[in-house]
Amino acid sequence: MHQICVRPPAPQLALRCSHMTSISRHILPAITLATTLFCGPVLAWGPDGHRIVGALAISQLSKPVKLTLHEIMATDDLEELAQWCNWPDAYRATDEGAWSEPLHYINMVHGASLYERQRDCPDGQCVTEAIGLYAEQLGNSELSVEKRREAYGFVCHFIGDLHQPLHAGFGHDRGGNDFDIRFNGEKMNLHYFWDHALIELHSESWSALYEQLRERSGSPSRPTWRKKDVVAWTNESHEIASVYSYPQDPEISDAFADQSWDRVQDQLAKGGKRLALVLNTVLAGNCEKPAE
Repeated sequence: MHQICVRPPAPQLALRCSHMTSISRHILPAITLATTLFCGPVLAWGPDGHRIVGALAISQLSKPVKLTLHEIMATDDLEELAQWCNWPDAYRATDEGAWSEPLHYINMVHGASLYERQRDCPDGQCVTEAIGLYAEQLGNSELSVEKRREAYGFVCHFIGDLHQPLHAGFGHDRGGNDFDIRFNGEKMNLHYFWDHALIELHSESWSALYEQLRERSGSPSRPTWRKKDVVAWTNESHEIASVYSYPQDPEISDAFADQSWDRVQDQLAKGGKRLALVLNTVLAGNCEKPAE
């Protein structure tokens, strides 16, 4: 048996866990629904991007951690494990899952370059705080298998969300959803451009892009994850959203599209590497809690 230290969840987010008592009965149907219900512009990366982040991470896990994950999830199938990363989007579309909507993004104020919890997420209901909570739940061997599976889905999905820069953007335009552009002769919003349009233009399938990004993703640069890393990732994504994500002209130029595509690939690769870092830490089988 793995020995994992138990830490109490953050109080703000812990209050929400009472809504999840019957969540497990929705898990398998919701995983399937995620690929069909969510093709609109409000989701980070869309289903393909989230699968890619999950698959990249799994390919970078240590052997013992990978075996532990297989045991928790009751499967060693890469596609199934990657598809779990889409479940939170399907879950939030249900009545009982609507509470989780704010956990998919963080809105920061104009002119602020660094995340401050008291200002940007005072109630703990944002993606930056959610990652730490569900990472701890995944690593808590005293929780039920169902809870740990749910936690895996949340961690995988939320790390993907955080690496889509507009999910660390601004509330006034709903992360680019209210910012209209034209790309390749089509009208769309900026969020959709980042989530779907670029990936669809450059890749025939999620698996093809996954294989393409495996070398780019590399391996985690250090052995353990620290909780403060999530704040650094938030600041990084917010900088990309602030400085690089908005075009000067609503008509997207080839140069802007090429630069954006390069950033999309970088962010997907970073998301996979960083998810692997989290999983390798919380499922490592030691009793050292993640450093703050």
